[in-house]
Amino acid sequence: MSTTNAAEGASVTSPPPTPPSPVSAENSDRDRTSPTPKFPVKPGEFLHDCKRGSEETPLVTFAGRLSAMNVYRVFFDYTTVIAQDQKAPAVAFEARPNENRYRDIRCLDSTRVVVQGGNHDYIHANYVDGYRENKKFILTQAPLEQTAEQFWSMVWQEKAVMIVSLTPLDNINCYRYMPTSSGSKMTIGTKNKFSIVHMGTAHVRETYDATHLMVCKNDEPARKILHLCFYTWPDKGTPLRPTELLYFVSDINHNRKLLTEDAIKKGWLPNTPDIKTPIVIHCLAGVGRSGALASIDICIQKLDDTYGQGKPFCDVKDTVLRIRTQREMAVQKPEQYLFVHLALLEYSVRRRYYTVIDGIDVSSFFVSGYEYVSPP
Repeated sequence: MSTTNAAEGASVTSPPPTPPSPVSAENSDRDRTSPTPKFPVKPGEFLHDCKRGSEETPLVTFAGRLSAMNVYRVFFDYTTVIAQDQKAPAVAFEARPNENRYRDIRCLDSTRVVVQGGNHDYIHANYVDGYRENKKFILTQAPLEQTAEQFWSMVWQEKAVMIVSLTPLDNINCYRYMPTSSGSKMTIGTKNKFSIVHMGTAHVRETYDATHLMVCKNDEPARKILHLCFYTWPDKGTPLRPTELLYFVSDINHNRKLLTEDAIKKGWLPNTPDIKTPIVIHCLAGVGRSGALASIDICIQKLDDTYGQGKPFCDVKDTVLRIRTQREMAVQKPEQYLFVHLALLEYSVRRRYYTVIDGIDVSSFFVSGYEYVSPP
């Protein structure tokens, strides 16, 4: 598939030879992603955390500031985010142009996933930290036909229990890297052969499909992997309202916990304290919708944690700035940036973290193609 210029590219339960880059050798076995000059992280610290004090934005300040803005002011605020981008090395990305969807959406060397045991170690994927959790996510582009084997090699290597797709697999631009009908089977790979069996799909709330897959690599024991496909988020635009995406984020975290416990029982995940595996997320380019989803999750986890400590904090801008140091161009479009803000506002109200309903005015965000619906 030729490259183009950038374009953003079973049941499930609901809770209530690549040239070496400067860091590729150490990146393969380090426990955390590399600290960045913009946000230095000391040992024992997290990229996303609550430091309190004047550096933090209280939820009441976040809500008041957002209510005082309009679409254009939020979009302008987004320009101040992208203005702070720093060009970091992307040597491996430049060395393998045929395995990248877009020439100008780079894969940073410092956080790239190094895939072992193949013909080369490159895939357009980066580790992204969660709230107080290193490498909670892997943000990656949707597989191309020539990268599908590398994609499954990454999933297997990282012991991922879940893949989240934010683009339908019948999208003309997305290679079908898994079977799509119950009972069907697909084999991918030459050096490493992956057998993927479709075990059934559940359609959840008319917004996403949850598919159980049984995956084998060569002659190794099979692993159960959950594939979630959220199909109501268009490439151009945002979901009509945040509600279903908020449910989706909750479902992701709930099922990740259940699947991790099951993998430990089956023996393919080590039973060690706080064992967790990364959530593999892709859209098309793996930056816009994928970055927005990761941002929402990070902010939700921070809200939950800080509310429990007595004072909730929320700072979307700071979160997006930090994510972009690990996955370049994450939250790629201003409308996605706005959507993250509105999703966090709705979440805060629904959870009753913010109860001054009369102080919320989102009328200025009623724009063509987007409608914010206040919770009941």
